[in-house]
Amino acid sequence: MKRSIWGLTVVLGLLVIPARVESSVDFDKAVKLYSQGKYDSTIAVGRIYLRKYGRNPESEKMVPLIIEALVRKEKYASAYRLFSMFRQKFPQSPFLPRLYYVTGIALAKGEKYQQAITSFSSALESGVSRTIDSLILSNTEKICKQLTANDFEILSTMPLNMKLLEVVKFHEIANFSLMGQFTKAQNYAEEFRNMYPRSVYDSKIRELISLAQQKQRGVVQIGVLVPISGDEAEIGKSIYQGVQLAVDQANQMNGITAKAIVLDTKGNMVETVRRTRELVDDHRVPVIIGPVLSHTATVSAAMLMGKQTIMISPTATDDGISALGKNIYQMNVTLGVLGKKVARYAAENLNIGDYAILAPNNAYGKILAESFKAEIQKRNLELVFEDYYEEGANDFSTHFLNLRTKLLERHLEKTALERGLDFKGSVSRSDSLRYLDSTLSVGGLFMPGDADDIVMLAPQVYFHRIRTQMLGSNGWHNQKVIKDGKRYVANTIISTSFELNQNQKTWLDFKSAYKSRFNAEPDRISALGYDAAALVMKALAGTGNDPSKINENLRKTQNYQGLSGLISFDSVTGENTEASILKVTEGGFLRVQ
Repeated sequence: MKRSIWGLTVVLGLLVIPARVESSVDFDKAVKLYSQGKYDSTIAVGRIYLRKYGRNPESEKMVPLIIEALVRKEKYASAYRLFSMFRQKFPQSPFLPRLYYVTGIALAKGEKYQQAITSFSSALESGVSRTIDSLILSNTEKICKQLTANDFEILSTMPLNMKLLEVVKFHEIANFSLMGQFTKAQNYAEEFRNMYPRSVYDSKIRELISLAQQKQRGVVQIGVLVPISGDEAEIGKSIYQGVQLAVDQANQMNGITAKAIVLDTKGNMVETVRRTRELVDDHRVPVIIGPVLSHTATVSAAMLMGKQTIMISPTATDDGISALGKNIYQMNVTLGVLGKKVARYAAENLNIGDYAILAPNNAYGKILAESFKAEIQKRNLELVFEDYYEEGANDFSTHFLNLRTKLLERHLEKTALERGLDFKGSVSRSDSLRYLDSTLSVGGLFMPGDADDIVMLAPQVYFHRIRTQMLGSNGWHNQKVIKDGKRYVANTIISTSFELNQNQKTWLDFKSAYKSRFNAEPDRISALGYDAAALVMKALAGTGNDPSKINENLRKTQNYQGLSGLISFDSVTGENTEASILKVTEGGFLRVQ
């Protein structure tokens, strides 16, 4: 948290009035009151004067005196507003350089540090006395000790006076060193020496470079990209805390010295680009954990294509992110993996040879349906029917009637072939009426909807007399399905992400350590962050910080028992292929694989 600055050197004193500006009785009275330390009276006299003679050119000398009195009374907001009006009315005033300095003091006292430094910069550019120049540089040093990394980053890109920029850049480097970001501190320090070869900070910069080199020996920096601010800050916090705990434990147990460099993506793509580049170019990290959101993870993965830096996203679920490069990994099970997993189980464990698909017409439904379909087609199994319903629909009768028609058509064709007859290729009205009350069969019916859809769809299967093994995915993994679906959902087989077993000793140990460190309860998100860091620390062993060796170790990960579940990376795509297969019962979910 920022601390208010009380140590600024103010040194205001009386204004020096240019010879061309004549004194008035009111001004002389205000000056006398100011010199006696009667600042409230000075302000009152000045304001009365301005109300009467505000358009008079003589107000050019009265306003600066009021501003200085306001600063003395710590009425900083009023001083700043008055200065803004003065600057517009008197853009060539000889008082401006000094007022920029005074306003900088007011802004700093009000904890508006960036604005204070830019005001000081304007004072230096406008031309002030040697004494004020020295005070500005001294006060800037004091302000810099209050600045955050983000403040420094913004100020470094501003068109500041070169003397002032030198002060800011030095303290930015010192701040990196203080935060333990030694690689970045060294890089920036070397750039600083090139930019300011005769800097007054040269000896201190040399010390910072030496310290950075010393600290970096045997230290592995791990980048962490999470949303620390913004709408997804809670997710970012959980991930970061899980990562930090794993890194700390590995440092203590394995003798590895690693440090997490955490940067804020703010949950948006533009900031993710900046932070990814910073980790790669400035910190030169071998591994980045994150980003945590799919759209930001996609951005970082695209930037790291063809580079050595490794990226492992603990939580991104969009398909294809890890396939962008051999150095990209996704720990959270993707929708595509879930679709393939349930199809594989149905084929290998239930020996189902023919399937139908009824899915929502949205990205979720289409990804699951396409991955399911790809798996059964790869196995040369039959897809009898495929249809999609619109989001928010509550009438599915047309879809089930179309499914019945397709199943009846298949039944009639099979019957005709058995009897050596020709099949007409379509279902007549008489056929439909004749089989109206008959039960028709298909081996598996994949319905990857959400819980609200499922409790309406499942009873329709029975109502339309379709005999099948219902199959689903993580949308079914909801207590609403059990409560409202009742007997209609029983015996369905679904694929879902691993469900935490909070009674296991490993979880209880993690929970205790997490709560002790962060005074908070862990969840699956924090467990994913922990697992990502634990995997990275495991992969670091014996690599000498070589990204290619770390990547080789990660690519071999199979059946790693993490807190969040099993982790096995596909050797081609880098995605986690592990998902749970559950059987839905009227009493709950039973894991079968």
